[in-house]
Amino acid sequence: MIKHIFCDLDGTLYREGITDKDLESILMAQENNIKFHIATGRVYSHTVSIIEKAQVNGYSICENGSYIYSNDGNCIYSATMSDIQIKKIIDLYQRLDYINKEDDVIYFKYDGTIVVPVDTSSVEYFSKGYTVDEDILEKESYNSSVGNIGILTYDTEKLEKLVKEYRSAYGNEFDVYISGPTTMNIVPKGVSKLEAIKIVCKKEAAGVDEIVTIGDSPNDISMLKNIKMSFAMSEAPESVKSVAGFETPSVADAVKMVVDFNNEILK
Repeated sequence: MIKHIFCDLDGTLYREGITDKDLESILMAQENNIKFHIATGRVYSHTVSIIEKAQVNGYSICENGSYIYSNDGNCIYSATMSDIQIKKIIDLYQRLDYINKEDDVIYFKYDGTIVVPVDTSSVEYFSKGYTVDEDILEKESYNSSVGNIGILTYDTEKLEKLVKEYRSAYGNEFDVYISGPTTMNIVPKGVSKLEAIKIVCKKEAAGVDEIVTIGDSPNDISMLKNIKMSFAMSEAPESVKSVAGFETPSVADAVKMVVDFNNEILK
């Protein structure tokens, strides 16, 4: 019996908005006693409006597993970087001679918002919901409030090179991966959507055979490959689709299959 669905946002549930069909499917899942949870790379403040619109009744896993919020908005778990770890990431970024700090932008998911050191108003990824702090790279302390650091570049080769550089230098301390077409993410070692899902499952007394995951990006792989009933979006990269149990054109189609699966068991 499936009791929980954990769903990614961007590229999965949210694709230039949420379709009516997907919104209806969330309500259908919840009406059939399946809790619907969000698992996203977004900071919580960029997630709230979607949760409210979709009337999601579950937890929100944010910043790729660095934070977990209950349905009433309380943070119940956080896994943040130490000041020493943050300084290491910044130091390498500043030492790389192929980095153009105007085009290859480092950003911090800091205290619930996205903070960048330069004005990025011309960059589509940062079109809204960010703060410019020219001193962000020089802070003495980050007050245990950074769970995720990323670098954005539109140069694909440079993006792959950055991942290799950070993995080579600090792979024992951080998990480093490409999270989208133009971004790479750095999180504390062991932080992932899957690990956060395990924390929620423990709270809910649910086993991994009672959950479903839905996603589309490399940062979803951890929660797709380790769950028997997992769904990758049809437009996801092959590296993502290859680890999922199923492929789906929409969240609604995945939810229907889950509800039908439960109904078969109840017959």
